[in-house]
Amino acid sequence: MKHKNFRKLFTIYFITFGILISLMGASINYYIQTMQANKILSQKASEVFQIRNENELKYYLNHLDNTLKSIKNSRLMQDFISSKNLYNKEKINDLFLSTSNANELIMRIRYIDKNGKEVILVDKNNSKNNSFVENDSNLKDQKESDYFKKISKLDNGNIWYSKLKLVTTNQEIEKPYKPTFIIGTPLFNKNNFDGILVINIFLNDLLKMVANSTIFNHYIIDKDNNYIFHPNEEFSFSSYKNIKRDIKEDFSNGLNDSEVFTYSLENIFKNEENLLMVIKAKDNYKNEIFLDKLKTLVLLLFITLFLSFIMAVMMSNTPIMLERELFKAHEDLNEFKEIINKYVITYSAKNDGTIIESSEAFEKVSGYSKEELIGNKISIIKHPTEDKETIKNLLNTIRKNQIWIGIIKNKTKDGREFWLEQTIIPKIDEKNHSLKKYLSVSIDITDKKLLEEMASIDKLTGIYNRRMLDEFLQKTIDVVSRHNEELSLIIIDIDYFKNVNDTYGHVEGDNVLFQVSKIISENLRSSDIFGRYGGEEFLIICTKTDKNSAFILAEKLRNAIKNHEFPNVGEKTISLGIAEFEKNDKVKSLLEKADLALYKAKNNGRNKAVIYEKEIKSLDKNSNFYYI
Repeated sequence: MKHKNFRKLFTIYFITFGILISLMGASINYYIQTMQANKILSQKASEVFQIRNENELKYYLNHLDNTLKSIKNSRLMQDFISSKNLYNKEKINDLFLSTSNANELIMRIRYIDKNGKEVILVDKNNSKNNSFVENDSNLKDQKESDYFKKISKLDNGNIWYSKLKLVTTNQEIEKPYKPTFIIGTPLFNKNNFDGILVINIFLNDLLKMVANSTIFNHYIIDKDNNYIFHPNEEFSFSSYKNIKRDIKEDFSNGLNDSEVFTYSLENIFKNEENLLMVIKAKDNYKNEIFLDKLKTLVLLLFITLFLSFIMAVMMSNTPIMLERELFKAHEDLNEFKEIINKYVITYSAKNDGTIIESSEAFEKVSGYSKEELIGNKISIIKHPTEDKETIKNLLNTIRKNQIWIGIIKNKTKDGREFWLEQTIIPKIDEKNHSLKKYLSVSIDITDKKLLEEMASIDKLTGIYNRRMLDEFLQKTIDVVSRHNEELSLIIIDIDYFKNVNDTYGHVEGDNVLFQVSKIISENLRSSDIFGRYGGEEFLIICTKTDKNSAFILAEKLRNAIKNHEFPNVGEKTISLGIAEFEKNDKVKSLLEKADLALYKAKNNGRNKAVIYEKEIKSLDKNSNFYYI
């Protein structure tokens, strides 16, 4: 065999062998990637169900149970059941109204007597409207209703849960449709059945909140495979609308398909429907995952084939091998540039901030197209609340030909905020040594920021927690120390709060904490930083505020709390300690001064605002203004 023919035959054998190995490897890899894609879908579905359903939905319905029990066991309700007088009825009206208005998903609260007649009915037209007390002339006889018959047979303390259904009037379904869910409990007077307490909720808003997902479609079906919730509202509550829709129209392979995930809702909606949550990935998300895996597969196949070809060329002809390597290097470089363009958030701008280049990844995260970005100022994505000092520091750094690294809050085209951890590299004009342009390379840390935000909020009151307050206080003290600004601190303590828990229980105590935080929040200035510091103690950081201005604010808050009537509990008061930042003060010393002032306020009879001073001096006894 001639040398030339041998080289040709060797090359063909080598490439053929490489192709066979590549195809085998590709087939195995494709199978593995497909399994991984299904596993990712399953994990995502479980996470979504856990967060949206187990946490949010179950939490809300448990809260609804507690609301029902709180009303039933309240002193007002017990007094009304015993007396049935008009004065107590008015109080129950107020109790029902405040409870309904405090929870936008509550549609209706009713007290129905033992004969099935509605006695009190507080209604709401939709979740955005205020509640109202229905006229006695419009109250109906419900003794033949299914829920009255069932609830009236329950033992004291038990709760009945209805099916998820549409609201009906005179046995006709109301239009537009109003999905609802009912819970109820029997009422007893001296161990004798006296009536029932019933709460309806606006189910549509609750289900939409739970099913809100960019990744999955959510369905809820009952034990008879009727749709209770469907992404297409036309098919929701199909049995009530007399719509027949086969389950296979949405799930061609039934509910046992590997791409369909089912979860029981029996422990959430404790009724007889045996509800099932069905989660199915949206086509675009599923395609995204499989396309990503396919890209990896194609890349692996390409690399294997290419290596086989290179090895064959190396064995047969060194010059051809070098030519091929150079060609591949050029392809790799273009591919690398394309990867950067697609997946690395980057842009470059002139020294005046005019954008001259942007990657697809930057366009995607900002929501703007390349045409909208190029030629525009980078301020197009600037968030209005971003710290001006951060931007000033950035510009000063790059103008000194130094790399700036930091975190900037931005806004997308549609107004959503997003966070970038940016590295900004200046490019200096060699002629005049001034800033010519700069390059920004970023990492999207929006999800991380959202998690940090969740970790900074007190779950009960919805205001900052102690960890976040400590961070704010340290940063604020650093700023006022540098710029010689005024700063005051107010520590607030609810007077005799332990008595609330001991007398009315921790649920009522939590209600008082929530209402106190809400009243204080509504009366603060936009510059004040407010949070729960622990137990019944709250903290307000008053920037650019001296002690006298802080006292005026404290008095306003004290009077607002004093004049508020807390449901079931009645009047509550607060004591406030005020301390002004002085030179050389640290976090610990400032807190100690405010705490001493608070101690003085509580020692002097509570319901007072006290300013910390080194000498004792009373300025105005009528205003409760005292110095330590």
